[in-house]
Amino acid sequence: MVLPRENVSILLLLIALLAGCVTPAQHADRLAAKAGFARSVFQGDKFHHVAYARITSGGPLLVYLEGDGRPWIHGGRQINTDPTGRHPLALELAARSDAASILYLGRPCYLGLAALPECHSADWTFDRYSADIVRSLAVCINRFVAEHGFRDVVLIGHSGGGTLALLMAPQVMNLRAVITVAGNLDVKAWTAYHGYLPLQGSLDPADTGPLAAGVVEIHLTGGADTEVPASLLGRYLAGHPGAQQWAYPRFGHHCCWQDAWPELLPKIVKTVLPD
Repeated sequence: MVLPRENVSILLLLIALLAGCVTPAQHADRLAAKAGFARSVFQGDKFHHVAYARITSGGPLLVYLEGDGRPWIHGGRQINTDPTGRHPLALELAARSDAASILYLGRPCYLGLAALPECHSADWTFDRYSADIVRSLAVCINRFVAEHGFRDVVLIGHSGGGTLALLMAPQVMNLRAVITVAGNLDVKAWTAYHGYLPLQGSLDPADTGPLAAGVVEIHLTGGADTEVPASLLGRYLAGHPGAQQWAYPRFGHHCCWQDAWPELLPKIVKTVLPD
């Protein structure tokens, strides 16, 4: 049946309105369910964390960490009551990681948990990379790794998720690699570049020393990324001479990692865990 033009317009409007009623957390739940991930809520050191997981036989555990989402609204003038982003790139990458064991670990107070008593708006604004948050994430990962007997763990973080992946790396058991995608590796340089207020309660990967011997670092950067330009990585890379930078000139902060991931991920895994 072919609908009249006016009915098509009404239908499209209704779809748009219904889509607007879906919260970012509900959108993430649907994405995860479609990818075959099981949803859980983990208790970390201080915080609760929404987690999506899929376990397959053999191979490493790929742990995905999401970016900062939407900490601020109205042009950065007001703190958001729910920092969960509407376009969770790390979750989309996890969904495209075929034939691999996946743990997508939500950040504290994200994915519908912002109203919990343990949460404060500082946890997704000025303290978003704090020691408490780093430790809580690492506790969840280590418990999951121990329960399921994984011998090889790879942390993969997009944007601010890459920041957290590097900060927690010394605390994660059986770690083999840290992969960042458009990662914010120098928080001080990033805030200065955008004219943001300093993240006073946060740690900064650029202030840390090299990772443990044998842990591979690969940092994927996009030449068209205006949110975290590759030029901001200089101080971090100078202090971590073993880190690798894989540059993709046409990629931005979000484009075009998702489409390229099915081809990129096998190259990464082969580099991290050669036959």
